[in-house]
Amino acid sequence: LSPMLSTSVPATHASLQQRSQQLQQEKQRLMQMLDERLTGLLDILGNDSDSQSHPVQQPSPSSDDSPKQSAAAEASKARQDLPEKEFRQRCSLLTELFELSHFRTLQNVFIALMSLYGLSTLICDTMDGKSLVDTLSLPLLRWAFGRLPDAIAIWMAMHAAVLLAAYPAYHHYAAAPPASRRWRLAWLASYIAFQLGFLVLPLRSLLAVQLPPASAIIVLTEQSRLMMKLHAFVWESASRGGPCPSFGRFLYFLFAPTLVYRDAYPQDRPTRWRYVASNLGQVAGCALFAHLLLVRYCLPVFSHWRRPSLAHFIHTVFQSALPGGLVLLLAFFAVLHSWLNAFAEMLRFGDRQFYRDWWNVTSFRSWYRTWNTVVHDWLYAYVYRELCLRFGKRSSSLATGCVFLLSSLFHEYILAFSLGFFFPALFVFFCGAGFGLMFANGRSRFWSVFVWASLFLGMGALMCLYSMEWFARRNCPTAYPGRPVLDFLVPRSFTCP
Repeated sequence: LSPMLSTSVPATHASLQQRSQQLQQEKQRLMQMLDERLTGLLDILGNDSDSQSHPVQQPSPSSDDSPKQSAAAEASKARQDLPEKEFRQRCSLLTELFELSHFRTLQNVFIALMSLYGLSTLICDTMDGKSLVDTLSLPLLRWAFGRLPDAIAIWMAMHAAVLLAAYPAYHHYAAAPPASRRWRLAWLASYIAFQLGFLVLPLRSLLAVQLPPASAIIVLTEQSRLMMKLHAFVWESASRGGPCPSFGRFLYFLFAPTLVYRDAYPQDRPTRWRYVASNLGQVAGCALFAHLLLVRYCLPVFSHWRRPSLAHFIHTVFQSALPGGLVLLLAFFAVLHSWLNAFAEMLRFGDRQFYRDWWNVTSFRSWYRTWNTVVHDWLYAYVYRELCLRFGKRSSSLATGCVFLLSSLFHEYILAFSLGFFFPALFVFFCGAGFGLMFANGRSRFWSVFVWASLFLGMGALMCLYSMEWFARRNCPTAYPGRPVLDFLVPRSFTCP
């Protein structure tokens, strides 16, 4: 036995060392893969530490160049430096992260907590003597999405106008573009008139049928989306010249989850209908959880509000920070992840990183770019670029501010006519703290915690302000009877006793 033991013990020790080395290598490989997958998400959440240079560079013309030549050289240089949107086949960041067991565990924990929260709502309502049928019928959700047939009718009319009027008109223009400057200006005036009519007519229909908030949001967001889609299509097609793209390409772009037009996009695998159903189910689940948060935290607190004291308002803001932040996260996950992934899967659209910016011209370090990247795709491609080409690097901050202002105005427009009153709290928050955070370059963990705390606190303040105004308009008489425009513009909570 001695010779056998003397040879087997070293062999066993060597095999254990080899196994340990293999485990260490496997651990390093897994950590590297995890780090690569986290990089994209951390960049969105504001924790990235990279610092990219501004893409618009100021050329240095010689002293004998004329201002006109200098501006032309600057525009030419800017056209070369400004990046283009690159589409490639890739999964969304959250989809990649949810492939890891640890992140699936976090998702399951969140679902379990929200499920227990819903169960506690049912139990509390039953113990308080409320009808279980009334609780399960989701009255707030049914009211918010009321008059849905009218909303669908307006939605179909908007699509018919784009498909049957705007596209044939541009097809005719592209087939034989006018040679004279007068006719080109006439076509441009017709296009502007169509966009203005598209802005006014659906809004008048919405106000005529008095759509509830959620149904109104459907109409107004679709109105904004179709206006941006049409402009992106006309801009890209007219700038490159040539014949008008086919109707099939335009129809595909109209429903594809992107606001940047291309003749072709990366195509994914055949449609997985179970994946589509799963994402649509996630949208429904997020809407249900948001409904529970509003019923439990919003209605009991704000339904009898008139004009609170400053101490009561501050206390309610901090109390509303958690539900407000959760509603925002649920809206982000439902719209920018689940809803867009469902449509991308149905259309076999390959590039799924909808909420990942490609330009990064101002190094956004805050949550704002995550929420508004979809709108900024179009705003940057067709607004920021032209401003930079015309004004150069010295006015890049002005161009960024114009893009930011236009995005804020779109959000405020949708919110004002959905709720039925003008209360520019969101606009003030965006153009105040949001615009300041846009240029911040914090890299520490404290900065990330501060940004998220500001986000939750800001959502709590917005929930307080808009809820206060909503219930003030139901509990207090108007100070401007017979003047509906003035009553719409002046917040009633300021004059409510």
